[in-house]
Amino acid sequence: MTTRLRRVAALAACLVWTQPASAGSPDAPTCTLPHPALARGFSLTGWFDEPVARSPDLTTLKALRARGMLHVRLPIAAESVMARFSPPEAIEATRRRIGAGVDTLLVLGYAVVVDLHGGERLADLFRRDPNAARDAVIQAWTVLGPLVEARAPRGVMAEVLNEPPLDDATWATMQREIVASLRRVAPTATLVVSTGGPQRVERLTAATPIDDPATVYAVHYYDPMVFTHQGADWLAPDPIAALGGVPFPIRRADPRLAALAGPLKARGATAAADYVASLADRSFGIEDVARHMGALAAWSRATGRPVVIGEFGVYRGAARAEERRAWLAAVAGAAETACLGWTHWEFRDGFGFVDGSTGRIDEATLSSLLKPGATGAEGTEKPR
Repeated sequence: MTTRLRRVAALAACLVWTQPASAGSPDAPTCTLPHPALARGFSLTGWFDEPVARSPDLTTLKALRARGMLHVRLPIAAESVMARFSPPEAIEATRRRIGAGVDTLLVLGYAVVVDLHGGERLADLFRRDPNAARDAVIQAWTVLGPLVEARAPRGVMAEVLNEPPLDDATWATMQREIVASLRRVAPTATLVVSTGGPQRVERLTAATPIDDPATVYAVHYYDPMVFTHQGADWLAPDPIAALGGVPFPIRRADPRLAALAGPLKARGATAAADYVASLADRSFGIEDVARHMGALAAWSRATGRPVVIGEFGVYRGAARAEERRAWLAAVAGAAETACLGWTHWEFRDGFGFVDGSTGRIDEATLSSLLKPGATGAEGTEKPR
């Protein structure tokens, strides 16, 4: 998830609150996923998507694999492998480092999704010259595609582009062109594709799949963003950036939510206080998460295309720990009930389950993902 798109998505996502709906059967069906390794995984940020690489601790990665994590989504700074933004010698050095990193993950037993993750420079190019941006993405895959193809039999996949900054119709056309080019260098690899923008549920369920059967569709899930992104300062001036203590689940006329308005006003955060007040007649709970996952499963069955929840998570800065765990358990549990794979966002930063300074695993949070329903906020429904 890019910083710019978080800002755009924050306002949009907060408009999709729904009324409670039936969560369906509490019993999870027996699932045989087309790509079993995509059942459970996480995004490994900081290694190949930042100017200064932060190599992960291999002991921690090995422990996570032993606990049941099956795949790593590996974000790659798109500009670092694009001739438009980086010199040839730097691109070649980056390609070698990525290959070595992927091989390390394979040795540890992970499948790997090589995720082309655009930054602000690529986003700006999309705004100014979409065709040039398309060509830059195609060129990046001439660098990364052979790397993926050579390792495809061992479980390496290619994610075409994270959160493409385009409307769905424009991106659908462009993605077909990129995939056609990518197939020339990676004819057998599984490709992870998407709708445009923030890759929301309702966008995918309204979409027609690309004419390539060796594809998996990725959806990003952060509903409701007033909970998952509360306190995220990069969203400012969005009111969500000023919030803390937003509960999950939220019910109409929720006194816990209403109680936030007074302190916000007292410290001069009038816009945030007004925003909280505007949510009085809204609700969002575990049953809504289950309904969203059910809609994705129905689309998957109808189209024959596997779906993975390619990102989901809660920012640690302001959410209550037990409610954060309850939301994570709800999403992981509903996804597994619906026979959808999932990839937690992310590993060791603001949304992660590993302490970036000590390398220590947050056991309670990890358990909420790997044993959905085992942990949750007191007084909330269990996802199954």
